[in-house]
Amino acid sequence: QVLLGEAMDRGPIMLSWQHVANAAENTERGHNVVVHEFVHKLDMRSGEPNGCPPLPSGFMGARTGRAAYEAWWSAWEPAYEQFRERVIMSERFGAERPWLDAYGATSPSEFFAVACEAYFVNRQRFGQEFPTLMPVLDAFFQRPAHTD
Repeated sequence: QVLLGEAMDRGPIMLSWQHVANAAENTERGHNVVVHEFVHKLDMRSGEPNGCPPLPSGFMGARTGRAAYEAWWSAWEPAYEQFRERVIMSERFGAERPWLDAYGATSPSEFFAVACEAYFVNRQRFGQEFPTLMPVLDAFFQRPAHTD
């Protein structure tokens, strides 16, 4: 298996230059190794990567850190479980392959990284596929909701 990139805990990010240079070719499928690995570093800021990075104060109107965490997971957990189910149905039973990279089904941390790739490189399609995650990522990255 070819290593496209790796974000090391308390270490550097390593990237395959070939995949960095060819990143523009993968926007239709929502792939970008640079975004993916940097998102892992964001996720690692709270300790062990788990798909929930440290959230800014007042995230989505939450009054406490606990409330912010609950708001995050109330959107991400069902989206992750539904995505995993779609990947399983595709791989085991020949159902239609999900648009998002199936690697995201391996863990919540990978789902977060793969989803963020798609959010940044093919925002319109991401919004169609994951409408419940769009406002969460807009809030996290402090991006106006109606920009493309």
